[in-house]
Amino acid sequence: MNYSDLATRLSQLGERLAKQSDKLEGQNLGRSAAKLASQLARFEEQLESHLASRKSGELLLESLLRSPASKRHLTIGLLKRGVREICAKRLKSADLSGAKREFIELIHATRKQDLAVEFLKEAFADAAHVESGGKDKALLQREFVHLGQLLEDDFAVQIAARTITELRRVATVNGIRFTDKTNRQRLTTLIRRYAQRAALNVAAARVPSPN
Repeated sequence: MNYSDLATRLSQLGERLAKQSDKLEGQNLGRSAAKLASQLARFEEQLESHLASRKSGELLLESLLRSPASKRHLTIGLLKRGVREICAKRLKSADLSGAKREFIELIHATRKQDLAVEFLKEAFADAAHVESGGKDKALLQREFVHLGQLLEDDFAVQIAARTITELRRVATVNGIRFTDKTNRQRLTTLIRRYAQRAALNVAAARVPSPN
């Protein structure tokens, strides 16, 4: 639907109606006018609801980018990944402040504020989860060793059950270096390689030394 064309058509119709309003009569025209007025009222309600929802999404996104979590975890790399996954676009800015402005502009232009909010919330939650360490970190390290002990088919099943976010978390906690451009297949290969090494190291450490 071309809303610009619709706006022009309604404006032109409104001007004609205003000029001829005192000359219009007839039951058929009246019924059509009443029906149009009802449809316009319903469309106006839907339009107001849509605009309010969009405005809410814009405010939530900008608020999230100013939040303490953003100050702690937001990076240019994360913004680049978000734009690529959400809008299939690329960020050009080389500094964080410029990248944030460009991120907001691209998200608003594509009207994908809700997806951007969901992406950032998940990314910040993942970063906080990894950063928390403790039991969660130890658990991920044990899972990493377990993955290294699995046969190829069992490993594939385990990996297939995990999201790309979960794989990134496992890799990060266990010191595997990767970038935002690292795809799932490459990340899986890296996890397989280093998990097997970790499993061998653990097994070797358990072998008692000869007297």
